[in-house]
Amino acid sequence: CYHCKLNMQEGDPAVYAERAGYDKLWHPGCFICCTCSELLVDMIYFWKNGNLYCGRHYCDSERPRCAGCDELIFSNEYTLAEGQNWHLKHFCCFDCDCVLAGVTYLTVNDNPVCKSCYVKNHAAV
Repeated sequence: CYHCKLNMQEGDPAVYAERAGYDKLWHPGCFICCTCSELLVDMIYFWKNGNLYCGRHYCDSERPRCAGCDELIFSNEYTLAEGQNWHLKHFCCFDCDCVLAGVTYLTVNDNPVCKSCYVKNHAAV
């Protein structure tokens, strides 16, 4: 078995993945996504760099995912903030929803806040 490295016994059920090549077989329970361990026997699978992937995690390996909407980001313009990727329009002030991509902001309780809202709602006077 390509995953668990145990020998396949004659008569054991085996999964063959054409995209992985003719020399690889898996036990049905070992045919899983390398990221989330989802069973892929009856699912569409993806093969990349010697690993099996479910659809979600294969896509995550190809494109970043927006922390605001959980969709893949296909645009070449996006922002990396607070350690996550965001569509430009989804990285917004927690108080007023103005777009924060490319501008100075502060965090209050781990939430991004624009300077105006910080002064108005959170700064000690």
